[in-house]
Amino acid sequence: MSASSLTPDQARAHLVATVLRHLSRDAGRRTEALEEFMAVTLPDMDEHGARVLSTMVPQLPESLYGKWAAMFADRLQETVPHEHLAALCDGSEDNDATIALVYVMFMESEKMERQVAEDLHALGIVQDGKNGPGDAGALLGAYLRARLTARGQGPAQ
Repeated sequence: MSASSLTPDQARAHLVATVLRHLSRDAGRRTEALEEFMAVTLPDMDEHGARVLSTMVPQLPESLYGKWAAMFADRLQETVPHEHLAALCDGSEDNDATIALVYVMFMESEKMERQVAEDLHALGIVQDGKNGPGDAGALLGAYLRARLTARGQGPAQ
């Protein structure tokens, strides 16, 4: 199918699928990324501590990633003319990489930072109800917020 004959629904589906395809689901890569994140945000933490904390970070449900990818596609369709999106959704490796990069930029927006915080808060409420107050993810979140706040990098409570 040529880019010019791509419908808005097809463009949206391509955007969402491309974003989801670029998300890593490899447990080893996830652990490595979390350990690197801990090393950057908490440089005084030793390697073993970062490894232990990274194992406590709960997996997010696939539905959240789908929700955020759909929000991204919707926002692009609101702001970018369809003919430009259709050209971007040609399936080429370069354009798919561009879509992934624009998604990262979208996720870093102030609006999405609030949305992610709301979604994670809602997830935490569900998890607390299911797993009780000792939920490892809730404890980890409280620990990281306290450490980052103490360093002047976290949210003020």
